[in-house]
Amino acid sequence: MLQAWLSAPRQLSLRDAPIPHPDAGEIVVKVRLALTCGTDLKTYRRGHAKLPFGLFGHEGAGEIVAVGAGVEHLQVGQRVTWLPTAPCRECFTCRRGRFNLCRNLFERVVLGSYAEYLKINARVASVHVFPLEELSDLRGAFVEPLSCVLHAWRVLEPLPGKIVCLLGTGAMAYLHLMEAKARGCFTIVVGRRPERLTLARELGADEVVLTSPPNPLSVNREGESVSPSPFTERGLGGEVIEKIRSLTDGGADIVIEATGAKAIWEIAPELAAPGGKVLLYSGLAKGETVSVLAERWHYDELTILGSFHFTTQDAQIALQRLRQHEFAVERLITATRPLNEIVEVFEQLDQGEGIKYAIVP
Repeated sequence: MLQAWLSAPRQLSLRDAPIPHPDAGEIVVKVRLALTCGTDLKTYRRGHAKLPFGLFGHEGAGEIVAVGAGVEHLQVGQRVTWLPTAPCRECFTCRRGRFNLCRNLFERVVLGSYAEYLKINARVASVHVFPLEELSDLRGAFVEPLSCVLHAWRVLEPLPGKIVCLLGTGAMAYLHLMEAKARGCFTIVVGRRPERLTLARELGADEVVLTSPPNPLSVNREGESVSPSPFTERGLGGEVIEKIRSLTDGGADIVIEATGAKAIWEIAPELAAPGGKVLLYSGLAKGETVSVLAERWHYDELTILGSFHFTTQDAQIALQRLRQHEFAVERLITATRPLNEIVEVFEQLDQGEGIKYAIVP
């Protein structure tokens, strides 16, 4: 079979590999569709603290073609999607019921959805493979990213109000937007690309805020050309704060950071109303630190939250959400491309071209 292999940052290739066979408790799926995502792009660019190089891709949908001994809840021929991890149920966080924070989540992670066939290990196959009787392959493949978003919203509960400010215009920000609208929230989306904000409007954003374009490319410590954050150039942070406070009569009840940029983490609390909640959703590079204005945090009683991963409950809710037509996840797909173009797809994503691609073997 054909299989994508990431050997080092930006070293992606296709290789021939044997079709896997399931051991006891495992299944093998023929991949019908895989989705690119921000986590894969981060791994492509610099590696990932939790994910090894090698097998690449983790969102997808497929058809079961083989089951190992002892698998009785799944059958050959079923169309399914999957989550890439499952909790061990033995570590100290699992014993406390915090399954998304399992200390052993990534010791048996399922990677390799950019391929013609994929083996799903016994731990994941036992709880996190879901039949897709009522969903298309494309909508089914969104279960994993939407589960992460829905977990974040459960972390935010109880909501302090219904005014939501979303920072970012990537796929995850749009999924947050869809969930906010499903909950009846007034939504503001902040970004620096007009075409992305146009899509946000079409997906239901009540207001959009366009930041000024950043200065020309600069060079970071690794010698890579990067665009400066629009929130730190020429005092634009102040402009954004002023605009959001004007639109919200003093600040948003909920601020969601969905960019994975240090500057955005630092500005996010400044956009919240007194008593508001700030969700820092997209992770930063390992070892990164941020500064937050202590006066506002303390005297305005802000709640600053992190959110990570998903639980089985989140996946079940995601499956329900994806049966609702208002969750127009198809709008997030830039294009459908064959597996043999996976290298070119990630080169395009690396240059900021496209939101999310569907990869079809």
